[in-house]
Amino acid sequence: MINNLLLRNFRCFDSLDISLTSGINFFYGKNGSGKTSILESLYLCSSGKSFKSSNIKSLIKLDKDSFLIKSFDSERGYTLQISKSNNASLTILVNNSKVTSSKLIKEFPATAIHNNTFSFADASPDFRRKILDRALFVSNDQFSETWFSFYRCLKQRNSILRGGSLKNIEPWDIKIADEGVKLNKYRADFFNLTLNELYNIIDKLDESKSTNYLKNIDISLYSGWANDSSLLSIIADNRYQDLKRRTTTLGPHKADIKFLINNIDARQILSRGEQKLFSILWCCAQHEVLRKSFNIKASLIIDDIKSELDDSTFLVFLNLLKFLNNQVIFSCIDDHFSSKIEPNFREFKKFHVEQLR
Repeated sequence: MINNLLLRNFRCFDSLDISLTSGINFFYGKNGSGKTSILESLYLCSSGKSFKSSNIKSLIKLDKDSFLIKSFDSERGYTLQISKSNNASLTILVNNSKVTSSKLIKEFPATAIHNNTFSFADASPDFRRKILDRALFVSNDQFSETWFSFYRCLKQRNSILRGGSLKNIEPWDIKIADEGVKLNKYRADFFNLTLNELYNIIDKLDESKSTNYLKNIDISLYSGWANDSSLLSIIADNRYQDLKRRTTTLGPHKADIKFLINNIDARQILSRGEQKLFSILWCCAQHEVLRKSFNIKASLIIDDIKSELDDSTFLVFLNLLKFLNNQVIFSCIDDHFSSKIEPNFREFKKFHVEQLR
């Protein structure tokens, strides 16, 4: 959790120094004022990556040679420094020691929901897997080992398939099956905990026409293969089909979280606003699992919250804020929080971005 943030030459900011609360942090201001850049920098503090650009160099302010981000977790006494210059790679220091981005994820965990991937239900299966796996990376070292082992084996098997032969493929079938079954078990356990927390959150929200649909969504984890057969037999039986396609077609790398309403894909029924709200609720549920089961306080970052939400759905989000126990950082063009509303929320802090520059 980040309590203090300092930016130098990052995006549109020459300099920015702000203090965040461990509760609700709200940034508002007109388009182009820097709201998204602040949230982007906070996500960078969790992942070493931007949710807007794959080119970290582009985050350096125009006509400058480098950017610097410093942040501080007052609860643990942890310091973080991230820097990038035009002629050097990204440098990450936690407590003055250089770390990798995979280590950073565990030290400052956060999830970002933004316009490119605002809909958990409407996104690609790969995106949904990443959201689930990211939480598991943060909470379980054994999962990390299993994940890397599985994907190393998968890479080797696919290399054999691309060579156009099944020679020597059987040992990799066995290794993929062994690691794949363990990987799926970790995912299933965390998924079930998240599902329980999701229903707990839904029960706390006021029942209205804006929330009734939530209780009608049937959510399930697809492992990536038919559960009535062993993964080893599935992979072995599929060898010739995989050889034709030159890739492994079934397994945990094809896992997905599926959403149905009356046996119909929920994406065909839910509005974009309803899908966005559901995305937020799912991430909140994952964060509750991290907090309750693993004593990990992850942050939820939501860019442009009002986008795609009608007034009634936005009111559901405001109600949700009353029940969250994690740090929430979100942005909007307009200020929707009056002095009468603010006391309803735990540790609420509001920032007018134009006044920060």
